[in-house]
Amino acid sequence: MAEPWTIDELAHAGHEHLDPAFVASFDDKQGRPDPAEDLAVLSGSGLGKESTVVDLGAGTGQFALPAARDFGKVIAVDVSPAMLKVLRSRASELGLDNLDCIQAGFLSYEHAGPPADAVYTRNALHQLPDF
Repeated sequence: MAEPWTIDELAHAGHEHLDPAFVASFDDKQGRPDPAEDLAVLSGSGLGKESTVVDLGAGTGQFALPAARDFGKVIAVDVSPAMLKVLRSRASELGLDNLDCIQAGFLSYEHAGPPADAVYTRNALHQLPDF
């Protein structure tokens, strides 16, 4: 539960992001952007199999899943339990045991463990509340 002085990010997520039927067709609606260029930038910056990458606003894993093949650990953060359910299922199907899913938002995510080597987000900043 959010502290009384913070914004409840789940309440501001948009009902569609909490709806399993919408989430099931989310990737088709997004056009499945190819993460290859972003992965290449991170790899070209020295990230590799020992690196930890945080994906904020991970959704159904369009970046997180391929990133888990390239990097040592990926932490996929999303406020939507429906999105994370799909992402966990896909990671399991692919045998990706280095991908952790955390239900949190941009403002409520609290990183645990050693510092991350990179933080990534794309097409998700609209989830930040407008003060």
